[in-house]
Formats: sequence, structure tokens, C-alpha cells
Amino acid sequence: MTKAVRIARDIAVDIAKNAAMAVPAMRARRLGRPRATAAFAGGDAQLERFAFAPLRHLIRLGVPLAGRQVAEIGPGDYLTSGLAMLAAGAGSYTAIERFVGDYRGADAKAWYTSIERHWPRFFPHLPWPPGLSGPTFPESGGARVEVIDRPIEDIDPTKRFDVLCSFQVGEHVSDLDAFARMHARLMKPDGVAVHRVDFAPHDRWEAYDDPLTFLRPPDWIWSLMGSRRGLPNRFRHHEFVDAFRAAGLSVERAELETFAQTPDRSKLASRFREMPEDSLAVSAAIYVVRTRTAPSAPGIVPRTSST
Repeated sequence: MTKAVRIARDIAVDIAKNAAMAVPAMRARRLGRPRATAAFAGGDAQLERFAFAPLRHLIRLGVPLAGRQVAEIGPGDYLTSGLAMLAAGAGSYTAIERFVGDYRGADAKAWYTSIERHWPRFFPHLPWPPGLSGPTFPESGGARVEVIDRPIEDIDPTKRFDVLCSFQVGEHVSDLDAFARMHARLMKPDGVAVHRVDFAPHDRWEAYDDPLTFLRPPDWIWSLMGSRRGLPNRFRHHEFVDAFRAAGLSVERAELETFAQTPDRSKLASRFREMPEDSLAVSAAIYVVRTRTAPSAPGIVPRTSST
């Protein structure tokens, strides 16, 4: 099978899957299944990826959590990262999730129980706080835990947050400018936002040797492929930076990972061919964002290359 035929086949499969999501029964069945996390199997790698990695990013970046009000956009199937942030001292945790998972079910409780059980090995310098119980979470969090089940573009919360964060969410938002503007509604004037955005291919498009193959279909075809399925929005690194700045925010820090190979723009859809090569080369980024009135030390920090 030639690469062109393979691409055409994968486009057709994605269009068919996207069309199926217009059928209410199919959509309900798909949304009823976990999207990312699996049932906890007892592995350290699972805990690190789905529970502890967001907290590690915040700690490494020097984001204070003790007593702070934290909001996470798109936590996913379970409130694993939220429990970890509360265990690390956060005063409250709010999940903003368009597709709320079964946060109180048996699978979720298995995750929460394991987080508390293994916490001393992963964070020996942070004692587990009294009164916070993994097996009975989120109930044990009481009023400190809140879930807002609406799209991030639409919410108008009654309080603002010290820390706003998202991990592998930015690449799925439909309106990048609205995503940037919502910081004014959600962040305190001296608050900080941390977003990790995955610019790499997802799903079947990960299998191609050229990681930018998924940028070849024009936007109208890409919409037919994923408008109902949450496929990546295909915004690139420089577009995120521009959107943050246009919304009156300062990108205090951007840690960039890049693809191992130099992007070949010759076969990309027309709008991508005009983009800066160094932006197309970014496979993932962590943005630290503040209001322009807050203290900042701007910097673009290269990190590692990825395949």
C-alpha cells in the first residue's frame, strides 16, 4: 500500500467515525467509555502518567500550591491529579470538564486508593494530609472539591483561582482565542496558569514516519474527520503564544520539545506551509502564563527532542 493510499484510507475511516458520532446512540455509547485512562492495574507508570505528572510539573516550575485555589481544565476520566494536588497542600480543587467521567465509581475509587497507598514512595517529602482519604474521595474532599460540567468557553465562575492548569487539553479546544480570553474570568490578578499542549499526532496518525502527516488534509476535510470526536485542533506553537498575548497575558515561560526530524512543509495543507519552521517543529510545550501586570521573567526554553 502506497503512502498516498494509506492516507486516503485513514481519512475515510476518520470521516466515517465522525459521522457515526452524530447518531445519538453511538455518541452515548462512546462517551460512556473511558477516553484516556484505563482501570488501575497497579503499575507505577500508570500512577505517574495519570495522577502525578501534572503535580510534578507544577512543583518543578515553582508554582505554590499550599492553601491555593486550583482549577484544572479537562482532568479526564477521573480526578486523579486533583487528589494529588490536594494531598500536596492545595486549598481547593475545581475540575472544569465538558465530558464528566464517573468520578465516584469503583474504577475511580481504585485509582484514588492507590494514590494514597503509594504516595509516600512518590513524594516522600510531602506527608499525606489528615482528613483526606483516597478510598472515600472525592467525598472526603468535601466543599474543597468542585466539578463544573460545562465547556471552558462558556463558564462564568463565582470565584477566581490562584492556579489554573491543563494537561493535554489545549490541542483539543475549538476556539483558541476564547481559550486565551477565559483567563481573565478565571485567574486572580496575581494568579498563574500552566498549560501543557501536545502538538504531536494522535490516534492512527501516530503510526506515520513523518509526524506532520496529519497536517496534510485541508481544514475542511479535517473538520469532517473530527468535529464531533475531539481530534487535535492543529493549532501550532506560535498561534498559542499569539493568542495569549492578544488576550493581555504574558507568556512568562515556554518549555519546548521538538520533533527529531526537520519538518517537510512541501506536502502540508496550504496554511501550514506558510508557518514558521521552528513553530512546526514543536511537538509539545509547557506554557507558564500570567497577566501582564504580574511579575514575569519571559523565556523560551528548549527541552528535548521527540520522535
